[in-house]
Amino acid sequence: MPQMWNLLLPIIAAVPLLSVLPLTIASGKKAHYISTLSSILVFGLVMLSAYGFYTYGPASFSVGYIKSFGITLGFQPSQIGTIMLIMTSIVFMAAAIASGAFVKSGEKRYNVIFAIAESASLVVFLTSSLFLFYVGWEVAEVMMFFIIFIYGSYGRKHAGIKFIVYSLASSLLLLVAILLLYLGTYPHTFSISAIEAGAVQIPMNIQEAAIFLFVLSFMIKMPAFPFHSWLPEAHTEAPTTGSMILAGVLLKFGGYGLLLMFLLLPASAAYAKYIALLFGFSAVYSAFAALRQGNLKRAIAYTSITDMGIVGVGAAAVGILGSEGASYMMLSHGIVISLMFLIAGTFKEAYGTLDIDKIKGAMGAFPFLSYLFIFGSLALIGLPLTAGFVGDVILFIAADASFGLAGLVPLISLVFLGAMLFWFVERMLYSDRETNIAHGVDSRILAAAATLVFFSIAFGIIPALLLRIP
Repeated sequence: MPQMWNLLLPIIAAVPLLSVLPLTIASGKKAHYISTLSSILVFGLVMLSAYGFYTYGPASFSVGYIKSFGITLGFQPSQIGTIMLIMTSIVFMAAAIASGAFVKSGEKRYNVIFAIAESASLVVFLTSSLFLFYVGWEVAEVMMFFIIFIYGSYGRKHAGIKFIVYSLASSLLLLVAILLLYLGTYPHTFSISAIEAGAVQIPMNIQEAAIFLFVLSFMIKMPAFPFHSWLPEAHTEAPTTGSMILAGVLLKFGGYGLLLMFLLLPASAAYAKYIALLFGFSAVYSAFAALRQGNLKRAIAYTSITDMGIVGVGAAAVGILGSEGASYMMLSHGIVISLMFLIAGTFKEAYGTLDIDKIKGAMGAFPFLSYLFIFGSLALIGLPLTAGFVGDVILFIAADASFGLAGLVPLISLVFLGAMLFWFVERMLYSDRETNIAHGVDSRILAAAATLVFFSIAFGIIPALLLRIP
């Protein structure tokens, strides 16, 4: 591995932070330009890093931090981490492009928070240390709280506080689980590879306690029933770009963590079917719950719970197919759900409401946006030639291999999601009040949407770019 590929890893994490200084002295409009350029640069560096990963193998960078406690600042993304990095860079790039159309005041402060959130999110997927994994997780959550609390809509304060309370509960459980692994490993270390190598030496009672804490933490974060109530409220009140980041990236922390848990702890395989049952039930429940929503963003939020429940089933299907399917589905979901929240936010700006019964005739008023909504609806339920189709096929093959026909039960949820989304299409896009007078859409919104559509299709047509299934 050439040294340049190793040095690329800390640079990726540092670029958003390096943009903070110019952001603080720039004018509001220029702050959006700086944020957009920074995110585009991060995307380019991530794609370059991914090329190096698939060409030369994993890159690695590490410097000592608190050596007496076995803490290093280490970066070594796995294949799953690389897929998550690509997703993160795409979602943040699209959110940065669109932000100028939605954030009209406090631009400098918003873009500083945005940059810190991006850097922290990249660290979660870049790092080879559970210490940095936790730090990135926690910082990203705090930044999202500020985005909701400061830039959200009327009920933003209540939604922000509810979000941070649930997030802190998830973080506390995660921290205790990480400390248990640290104390159960000899010599004590936060290194993911070292814990994996010495996992068989970790006492069984410590493994079981860590598994219990990890699963609770990830069920809150992804989220899964019955710890899901914070998510629809957070999305309803969050600004459009905040919803894109929350659904597109932050929810994936839990899915990625679940995959790490099965990698690190051999004992977790014994509980796989129970974990799959929890997430499978959550997927089906949230699909039914979505049908009852009258608010567009709340309904889309419930589709996130469904898809992340299916991801949980894939992660529990221990093996390379399960992890590949879960990671690819997270990639697809991150891209497509960001598109759906972008469209929902644009409808809100145009109609002044998220009430589905009050959004009428969108096909006549916003034809291009309406077609994007139809595309997003199809992609969410696994339209062939989109990344979601690839993820669904691999994931359910793995679930069937691990759990038999019971592993296919979450497919029911996709049927109900499809029915719901096309019911919304009929109610919002076509109606008696349909108009043929087309309204313009901000070019930045169109550019962000086109970016997300392009990558959803590209990764659906050529999955071999990222997958290495034997």
